[in-house]
Amino acid sequence: MNRQNKVLLIVIDGCRPDGLEVAETPVLDELMETGSFSMTAQTTYPALTLPCHFSLVSGQKPIGHNVQTNTGQPSISPETLSIFQLAKYRGLTTAIFYSWEHLRNLAPPGVLDLSLMINVINNPVDQQDRLIVDSALPHIQNLLPDLCFVYLEGTDIAGHEYGWMSEEYIQAIERADHAIGELVKGLEKVACRAQYNIIVTSDHGGVDRHHMERVPEVLTVPWIMQGPDIAIAKKLTRQLTICDIAPTIARLLNIPPYWEWQGSVATELLN
Repeated sequence: MNRQNKVLLIVIDGCRPDGLEVAETPVLDELMETGSFSMTAQTTYPALTLPCHFSLVSGQKPIGHNVQTNTGQPSISPETLSIFQLAKYRGLTTAIFYSWEHLRNLAPPGVLDLSLMINVINNPVDQQDRLIVDSALPHIQNLLPDLCFVYLEGTDIAGHEYGWMSEEYIQAIERADHAIGELVKGLEKVACRAQYNIIVTSDHGGVDRHHMERVPEVLTVPWIMQGPDIAIAKKLTRQLTICDIAPTIARLLNIPPYWEWQGSVATELLN
C-alpha cells in the first residue's frame, strides 16, 4: 500500500441495507461496482448512535469502550483510543464534519486538526445532508486530511419521523447518495480522488420509528469500500462488524494494531 493514500469515512446514520436496495443510489452503486462491499455487516448493541460510533472508531464493543447510552458526557474507558487518536499520534492529519453535537466526544481535545459541527435540524429535510457536505468540502479540499470523517444524519431523522422503509426514509437515502456524490466530485476537482480510500457504512438500522429492538433490521448495516487499496468484487469469507472499521482504517493508513481492538482488519476487501 502507498503511504500517501488517505481514508474518507462516511457514516449514513440509520441506513438499512435493504433501504439501499430500494432507493435510487447511483453513487453508491458505482462505489460497489468498482470496489467491495457487504450488505450483511453487523453493528453492536445497544444500537444507539453514540455507542455505535464509538465502536466504529475504537474497534471495541460497548462493554469495552464503556459508552452505552446517548450522552453528552460519556464515561469512556481510559484504555479506549479512537482511530483519530492513533492517526494523530502517527503524525497524520484528521478532520470530522457532523451535525449531532454528541459526536464531538469521538476524539479528545487536541487530536483533530479540524472539527466542524453544524446543527441541521431546523433546515428543510431535503437540505440537511447537503448542508454538511457543502460546509465540509472547502475545508477538505484545503486540508486534504489523511483521515476524514463525514456524518450524514438525514436518514436517521427521516426514520424517526416517518418510519424506517417509509417513502420519506427512502428519499432520505437518495439524498445521502447525492451528498456523497458531491463529496466525490469535490475530491476530483482538486485532483486528489485517487488518493482516497472511501468507506461508507452506518451505525444501525431501524424498525417502525425506532432502533431499540435486537432484530436483523436494526443490527444489519452496509459496508462499502472503494479506492486505490481496495479490492474489486472480492468475495467475503467472514461476517464483518463495525468493530472491524477502525482496524481496517489503521491498515490503510499504515498504523500499527492497537491491543484493545475487538475487531480485526477486513483483509478480504484489501489489495
